[in-house]
Amino acid sequence: MINLIRAEWFKLSRRPMAWALLVVFVGLLVLLRSIEFLAVALQDGAFSGGEIRMALLSEAQIEQFRRQLIFPGIFGAVFGHVNSVGGLCAIVLAAGAMGSEYSWGTLRTQLARQPDRGRYLVAKLAALLLVLAAGIVIALAVGALLALIFGRLLGARGAVAPADLLELGPGLLRALYVILPYLLLTVACSIVGRSVLAGAAAGFLFLMLDVGLGALSFLAQLGGPLSFLVSLVVQPNVNTLVVINSQRFGLDPAVLTRTLDLSALPSPLHATLVIGAYSALFFWYAYRALARRDIGGAA
Repeated sequence: MINLIRAEWFKLSRRPMAWALLVVFVGLLVLLRSIEFLAVALQDGAFSGGEIRMALLSEAQIEQFRRQLIFPGIFGAVFGHVNSVGGLCAIVLAAGAMGSEYSWGTLRTQLARQPDRGRYLVAKLAALLLVLAAGIVIALAVGALLALIFGRLLGARGAVAPADLLELGPGLLRALYVILPYLLLTVACSIVGRSVLAGAAAGFLFLMLDVGLGALSFLAQLGGPLSFLVSLVVQPNVNTLVVINSQRFGLDPAVLTRTLDLSALPSPLHATLVIGAYSALFFWYAYRALARRDIGGAA
């Protein structure tokens, strides 16, 4: 199994697409934090010599931006970026990693050497998660550098306590866990459609549908069966774990997202179980599709 994972890691790390996605992911992280810095700097009068009131942003939102630019809030901002832009990048990466095996005809060669399709699928998923974890670590390092720069310019560097550093590991695992169902569905649909396009289209379609249904989370306040059905949608449960990652580093996501009602979110245990159930279902579907279908050559 270790050799299979190493082989999948080698293939992913040598693909230009993986590096291009990393550049886009980190580039957007820098861009978004830079825009937040500009908003805070203008509010403080760093460029004009006097305070400039931002009509579109409240004092609380400006203060939230400030916290996201310094330690330890920058870590929460990075994890939030992972579960927004990072999720989109993960779908593209998963579709490319699995779907191209069919278009290039490499899957048939791979299974000729290692006929156990279950082991191959586990190795593929493990390598994808490792690549995503490496991308998150790089983003955290870039975020720490931004916090040093922006904190110095704003005169509020913040401080990193040992507890903040210890929370990075669980935060990284939560961020990966949130992405997992979308990753698995994309892989499953790439197998069924035998192409990159099928996997990417299904992954993005599911994400859009899930976000749309997640917008109805306010219905959970009505109670009864409707509340239970809403709690089974992936997005509210994803929001629960994303909010935890933000709050662990002193952020309040409800300040920037006025439509997010924290009281309507499922409990952490419920969120963990629901996301796990969807992930198990999509993994089973991917395995069944891979195990039952014949593998042809390159298209």
